[in-house]
Formats: sequence, C-alpha cells, structure tokens
Amino acid sequence: MMDPNTMTARDDDRLARVLAAVRALARAEDMPVAVRHVCQACATMVRAGGVGLYLIGDLGSGEPIYATDVVSERIMDTQVTVGEGPGVQALDGLSPILAPELTDIPSQRRWPLFTPAAVEAGAAAVFAFPLVQHAISVGVLEIHRVVEGRLSRDEISDALLFAEVAVSLLADLVEADPDDAEEFACGVGARWGEIHRAIGVVSIQLESGLTEAFLRLRARAFASDRPLSEIAEDVLTQRLRFTP
Repeated sequence: MMDPNTMTARDDDRLARVLAAVRALARAEDMPVAVRHVCQACATMVRAGGVGLYLIGDLGSGEPIYATDVVSERIMDTQVTVGEGPGVQALDGLSPILAPELTDIPSQRRWPLFTPAAVEAGAAAVFAFPLVQHAISVGVLEIHRVVEGRLSRDEISDALLFAEVAVSLLADLVEADPDDAEEFACGVGARWGEIHRAIGVVSIQLESGLTEAFLRLRARAFASDRPLSEIAEDVLTQRLRFTP
C-alpha cells in the first residue's frame, strides 16, 4: 500500500482520479462500489483490452472472480488450468509481472503452455499486479492488451493504485460480512462455484483429497482443450466420471 507519509501531491491527484473513476461507474448503476467497477475503470484508464481479477482460493491457487470481457476470462481460465502465466507468477510473489510481448522468446520460454493459448484467445500483452495485504499476495489484478507494447510509467502507477483499491474494497467486504458471497455471485465467480462443487464430486469418485481432484479436473480440461467450467458441468450432470 502507498505510505501516506511519502505520497506526493501528484500521487494524491492520481489516487483521486482513480477513485473518482470507480465511483462514477458505481453511481451510474446506482449501486455500491464493487469489484467490477474497479476492473472496468482500470480497463478504461490504462487503455486495456480487458481486466480480470483473481483471489487466492482454499486450494492455494488463484480463482477468477471477475473479467471485463471474454478474452480476459479465457486468459484467466487458461492460467488456472495449466498452472502458469503472469497472473500465476504474480500471485506467488509481491511484484508486478509484465509481459509486453507474449510472442517473444522470453515469454514463450517462461510460460510455454500459456503463451500460445493466450495469443490464440486474442491477447498480445499481459500485465499482472498482485493484490498485497499485510505483505502477502491475496490475489491479482490482470490487464491484457490486444497489441504488443509496454505500459507507460503513468499507466503502471494507475494499475498499482487500482490493485490497492481492489484490496481495500475486498477487505471492507470481508469485515462487513465474511460469508456474504453476493459480490461474486455472477459471471466468472458463479462458474467457479460450480467448479468447486465438481472438485468435491471428483474427490469422492477418486477417493482422494481435494487437491488431487482439482489436478485431475485441470488435466482433463487441458487434454481436451476445453474450459474448466465445461468439464465441471459434465461432472455435475454425470456425463463425466473419474475413476481411481
């Protein structure tokens, strides 16, 4: 988080613009500020193709909570499935992971499974900013662009502030009601509820722990080149059964 004691007038102005953009979207809907407003405002201010947000789940991996667009959703799903990518790496550390050219050799070597899938989905650059609370990464704000190129210094500063706003919002929600899932009960978050239920079913079928069940579910999604949500639906509708 930015230290109020070291913030400059320019930092104050930048934070004010970020907060104003988020609140304007919430006002337009006549709704309280929510994660979607943070992501949507971020997409506009940093000229992104789209923005997504992960939170760390019970199994220790990032779980997509919100995506502004289909490309972001596919990028996030791919990273969770293959276990690599800028978002996964940012979740494991405290520093932003910036990939301005997914087709360059360093990116392809770094994430050999993720990069071709992300490019096929329509992304040319991905930038992941960890959501840090008490020196621990609890999630990731991820930005993608459809053209290659670096974020400017100002855009990086804005993205860091949007990540901080997301952390503050999530902390407020948890403090108000830790069991309130309404914030995430739509879109990407709702589909991850189905994936959680499918993991439970697979663990019973395999007579295994949840971690192994999740790995098997991811492996099936990767092998069949299908989204995790579709594999989960097959499990829940009994079209697919796993055997030990």
